[in-house]
Amino acid sequence: MSELASETAALQRWLFDDALALWWTVGADRERGGFHDAIELTGVPSARPRRARSITRMVFSYAEAGRLGWGGPWREAAGHALAYLRKHFVTADATVASIVDVDGHTREAPFDLYDQAFALLAFASAERVFGETSGGRASAVALRTTLERHYAHPLGGFFEDRDQRLPQRSNPHMHVLEAALAWLALDTAPGWRQLADGIAALARDKFIDPASGALREFFDAEWRPAAGLDGRVCEPGHQYEWAFLLARWAALTGRPRPAVVERLIAFADRHGLDTERGVAIGSVLSDGTRHDPVARLWAQAERIRAYRIERRPGDDVARAIRGLRRFLATPKAGLWFDQLTRDNRLIPEPARATSLYHIVGAVAELSRCGSESARR
Repeated sequence: MSELASETAALQRWLFDDALALWWTVGADRERGGFHDAIELTGVPSARPRRARSITRMVFSYAEAGRLGWGGPWREAAGHALAYLRKHFVTADATVASIVDVDGHTREAPFDLYDQAFALLAFASAERVFGETSGGRASAVALRTTLERHYAHPLGGFFEDRDQRLPQRSNPHMHVLEAALAWLALDTAPGWRQLADGIAALARDKFIDPASGALREFFDAEWRPAAGLDGRVCEPGHQYEWAFLLARWAALTGRPRPAVVERLIAFADRHGLDTERGVAIGSVLSDGTRHDPVARLWAQAERIRAYRIERRPGDDVARAIRGLRRFLATPKAGLWFDQLTRDNRLIPEPARATSLYHIVGAVAELSRCGSESARR
């Protein structure tokens, strides 16, 4: 077995045998509904408020687990998350609240674009798994319509909240693109393609330096890099994630892959990899200077997806998988560490439910590329 095949198999075994089962048996709240937002490293659920970004990602994660061939109760788990999302988070204007308390009462009603993006993704997952009975299509169209009517930015993209706060961020728009692409694979209605095309254009025209491939995170009201240090921050994990999504956008819409895809990955590799620790770091500046050396789990998963869509050599992908698997060596199998410090220490803290989505996404891309290779 090749190194890549071995690393891929080990990651999938951990996901199938440990993580998905644990988050369903321990992470699902049978009394109040939904899923716990975190599990302590001892395997005990953490009593925390429930976030929209967690419950929506659980719909995606278990729906995707079914597509990957997990033999557990993925339909039941995805439906359990979807029912809680509908009951406690969806508001009268079709948007979703950001957070509810453990009893399902709304804690924060303000609009947050980031959470709307993941609601759109969850509705796409529900539509794919359960069909019309899920109500996913109607919910997604209603939410998209609200975004377009009330939150559209005149220069492209969307405002992030009702107060049009600054700085504006590229990150929520990346997830809007992700959700639009999920719908493009299901629905030929022009609205989803228009949404995806608009975000892709905004990324190429405003977010990314076409020469260096540096992706900025923070912007002023006119989509110029924010003043000061904020306007220079670039996150390697987002470099990889945008590269993957822009390549996916091109494939789904029949367009040539943008040259900036390779530049995004090259910038992240050149400036954002710590070869001693074997991981992508938190952030650098637009000139390549290291800014935040702490490594996060999610960035390692996005590195895997970017390498696979770029068709990198197997050894490169295997190294990226090993970087991710470092974070999975917890006392209770099926959980994870989120942060690796500059001095190579994994920080013990509860495993947040949101990270499962990143890991599932990496396994899904490894599986997809493996299937394509087998067909060839």
